[in-house]
Amino acid sequence: MNYYALIYEVVDDYVARRAEYREQHLRVAREVRERGELVLAGAFAEPVDRALLVFRTDEKSKVEDFARKDPYVVNGLVKKWEVRPWKVVVGHEPPPHSAAGDAGAILRHWSARTSESQLPKYLDHFSKNVLPGLRPVNGYLGATVFIRHLGNEVEILVATSWRSLESIQNFAGPDLEAAVVAPEAAALLTNFDRRVRHYEIALSDQTV
Repeated sequence: MNYYALIYEVVDDYVARRAEYREQHLRVAREVRERGELVLAGAFAEPVDRALLVFRTDEKSKVEDFARKDPYVVNGLVKKWEVRPWKVVVGHEPPPHSAAGDAGAILRHWSARTSESQLPKYLDHFSKNVLPGLRPVNGYLGATVFIRHLGNEVEILVATSWRSLESIQNFAGPDLEAAVVAPEAAALLTNFDRRVRHYEIALSDQTV
């Protein structure tokens, strides 16, 4: 993942005009924030002549698409914008308390078994196919894959974190407990759960 700075140069009467489009702008911003792509955003002060939005995403084009669709840009409150790579040297470490550990979040647990020889292939599939499919889903917070070696087999436990049961429905569909397993993943497994389990986080403590 890379960081990008989206810099807006706003019109002189930006402060007077932005109220009309503020809710539309915030709605669009919240959507990319929930996908984990927007890190922070705000306008400069004294004077209010520019705004800065920092993204963390895999492609610069996603930031450019956001700018083109931003109601502030569409309605002429921004007279010029540019996207520049942002090289972060301090501050990119994960925070001590992530959203995935917040009380009220939902953990979705699924388990499977595979052979030692097929495990690397499954992990590669998860990294290249599963995660890219999860990240754009509204309400997705993160995923962890645990493994346990059992003789000639390996037990796999996948825990995904979600903001709510409603957000899981965006991924799994109306049957929330139905496991979502692609045929190419199933081919790498000796056995896997057809149903998943959901847990609500009641208490969580995390350290750096």
